[in-house]
Amino acid sequence: MRVKRFLAVVVSLCMAAGTVSVGAPIITQTITAHAEFANKFSYDENSGVLFLRGEVNGTAVRDFCYRSYVKTIVALEGTVLPEDCSELFSDFNYCTYIDLSDADTSNVTDMSNMFSGCKKLSTLNISGFDTSKVTNMNSMFYDCSELTTLDVSGFDTGNVTDMGCMFLRCYKLTALDVSGFDTSNVTNMPAMFLGCIGLTSLDVSGFDTGNVTSMLRMFKDCTSLTELDVSRFDTGNVTNLGYMFESCSKLTSIDVSGFDTSNVTNMSGMFKECKKISSLDISNFNTENVTDMCDMFSSCYGLTTLDLSGFDTSKVTNIGWMFYGCKGLTELDVSGFDTSNVTTMSYMFGGCKKLSELDVSNFDTSNVTYIYGMFRYCSGLKRLDVSSFDTRKVKDMNNMFSDCSNLTSLDVSGFDTSSVDSFSFIFSHCTSLTSIDVSGFDTRKAKDISGMFHDCSALTTIDVSSIDTSNVKIMTSLFNGCSGLTSIDVSGFDTKNTTGMGWMFGGCSSLTELDLSNFDTSSVTEMHSMFNGCSGLSKLDLSSFDTSNVKYMSDIFFGCSSLTTLDLSSFDTSKVKDFTDTFKDCNKLNTLKIGEKFSNITEEMSLPNGSGWVNANAPKNVVSGNGKYAVIGNNGTNTYKRLTANALTYPTNIKVEYSKEYHQVRFTWDKVEGADKYGIAVYLAGKWIVQAQDITDTVYTSPKNLTPGKTYKVAIAARVNGSWDTANAIKNAGTITIK
Repeated sequence: MRVKRFLAVVVSLCMAAGTVSVGAPIITQTITAHAEFANKFSYDENSGVLFLRGEVNGTAVRDFCYRSYVKTIVALEGTVLPEDCSELFSDFNYCTYIDLSDADTSNVTDMSNMFSGCKKLSTLNISGFDTSKVTNMNSMFYDCSELTTLDVSGFDTGNVTDMGCMFLRCYKLTALDVSGFDTSNVTNMPAMFLGCIGLTSLDVSGFDTGNVTSMLRMFKDCTSLTELDVSRFDTGNVTNLGYMFESCSKLTSIDVSGFDTSNVTNMSGMFKECKKISSLDISNFNTENVTDMCDMFSSCYGLTTLDLSGFDTSKVTNIGWMFYGCKGLTELDVSGFDTSNVTTMSYMFGGCKKLSELDVSNFDTSNVTYIYGMFRYCSGLKRLDVSSFDTRKVKDMNNMFSDCSNLTSLDVSGFDTSSVDSFSFIFSHCTSLTSIDVSGFDTRKAKDISGMFHDCSALTTIDVSSIDTSNVKIMTSLFNGCSGLTSIDVSGFDTKNTTGMGWMFGGCSSLTELDLSNFDTSSVTEMHSMFNGCSGLSKLDLSSFDTSNVKYMSDIFFGCSSLTTLDLSSFDTSKVKDFTDTFKDCNKLNTLKIGEKFSNITEEMSLPNGSGWVNANAPKNVVSGNGKYAVIGNNGTNTYKRLTANALTYPTNIKVEYSKEYHQVRFTWDKVEGADKYGIAVYLAGKWIVQAQDITDTVYTSPKNLTPGKTYKVAIAARVNGSWDTANAIKNAGTITIK
């Protein structure tokens, strides 16, 4: 009542005055001499209230220049809204309160987008709305994201034909009563409840959908719904069911067994991310007209089986991501799929981790252009027959078999790859493959072969001699993690266009040599970790490497623990931004040649210093400092040698542990390089008595029940090259007391 009194006072003041004085808070668009509301609305500048009265001019409201200042909209008694109310209050972005309960809407036919974009609207009173003549309610409340309640229970929707996007992104609505909606004339319902993430229940069981043609994204992102009854939906005229239930992540069941899908052409994403559904009866689905099944069951984590035996896929062109992330599926029969018209199979079975077998031997792939990630993360598959795949039109094979970690064999020898431009990570993490024949691969169009054999740790050989790399730009991680490879012939690689070589041979710990003498690295910008973990490499000729464009060189030789010599005299590091751990753990490196374009050796490069480095031209002067890592100021072309101390022939870092319970003692020590046996002696009665001399490990535990409190002098010796160094063992002997 207070609000009405306030409004009445304001209205009476407006009507009593013939003119508006300077500074008055009432602004009327097109002010007349009679103070009639020419456009049937007025604005209170101080309070931010927009008043509607009489027959409202819709165009004037839509064009109102102060809309960004309006906080409240109130229809006064006698207000008549225009026949066309489309976008009437659309994008009144700062309006929080609208009361149209006194407005006459009996002649309104179009309410589409009427309140769309009112993102701060928290209260909307439309309880008196007469919607009997309305035909269009499309996007009526679209983006009313702050509304927590909305009463549309009295709506007469008998003449409405379009309800698409009606409540789209009404995020904060927790309840919505549409049970009384007459939808008998509605033809369009796409995205009707999309993004209503707060709704916990929704009764659409009475919806008459006999004339509806589109249900695209109808319930998408209704993430709080726990149940939804669509069992009586008449879908006989529906052509589009795409993403209808996407991300209804709390639904445990959906009964679509009665759906008539004879006219449906789009089923893409229909059940995508319905994560809690454990079963789905689609055995009666008629899919003879469907062309798109992309994402149809994607991320349906709870499904363990799925009966698709009745599916007619003869017209389908896209089945990419169809079963992606169905990590609970233990069996799937797609052997009857007609894929003759399919162009996209990308990630079709990606993430189906529990499938142990999958029959795709009859797949017609003659029209497929995108097949990347098709079997990625199918870690349960032990066999897979793709030998008959026709891949002549395929452009992208990246990650096709990535993470198929249980496959022991894979026949891709018949693949026509003449159109493929990306093989990135195609066999990555196929850790059980012992062989792979890619000798017939046509890679002339390939630009990306990064990670192609990444982590194929069971491969001992791989023939890449026929691979044409003339157009390849990215070779990053090409053989990274191929720890079983003992040799790789890349001498024929054309690398003139290659920019990325980071991790290219990283983790190839069994390689003892590598011929890169023909590599053209003039275009390479990234060599990060290129040889990281190549612990078996004893030599590496990089004297021809052009690194003038390289920006990243961190970890390039990290863990190359067998390298003794490195010739980096051709290296130009003027553009390098990161040298972190360049030489870390290169513990045997004792000769390093660098040229005038190689920057100084800094601590961040982690070059082991040992006893120090000297310039070969002045071998008596240590130039590397006395820190753990060498620091060398380089000028010109120089060869640096690391001074080596004589190897120790006796154990060091001896540690003692006591057992009070068993009155015994346990010794551990660092391994002595070259030692095949260790011995332990105790000094008793003026002489050393050997207790054991056949110890092969770096640990010794004494007998139990020694005398508590008794003190012993103990020496531990090592046998190196057949000789026991007892002198140093005795010199470093220690005393223990039994506890």
